[in-house]
Amino acid sequence: MADSARGALIPKAVYRFSRTSKIRYFRAERTRSGIEFLYPISVNGSRIVDTSREGRDYVIIYLLTKWGRLAAGGYWLNPRKIFEKAYVTDATPEDLVLVAEKIEDLPDAHLLLDDVLNRADMEVWGNALD
Repeated sequence: MADSARGALIPKAVYRFSRTSKIRYFRAERTRSGIEFLYPISVNGSRIVDTSREGRDYVIIYLLTKWGRLAAGGYWLNPRKIFEKAYVTDATPEDLVLVAEKIEDLPDAHLLLDDVLNRADMEVWGNALD
């Protein structure tokens, strides 16, 4: 959640996207040139690496553009090579929920969020079965 495109993210803070029920955390950082970006992390703070169908490992990052939108990009690992293109999404900093300002607070925040989302799922399923 933010007030403007630049300086919208708290450096080192942990966010999640509000438009999904999937629990995936992203840590905010800023490059030396001032570009803000997010990268996926696990509850213990380690960077999440995904694997393509072809077996190549990669990391997706979200860059905050000067227009206030998030662009999805990333890089391959082994050998390390940036993706050729980044795609501007319709997501903005307003689509992010601040989960924790410090990585040390993430495990407790995760337990609380997991509990809330599980209760919401149970309520939906309970209503569907009535």
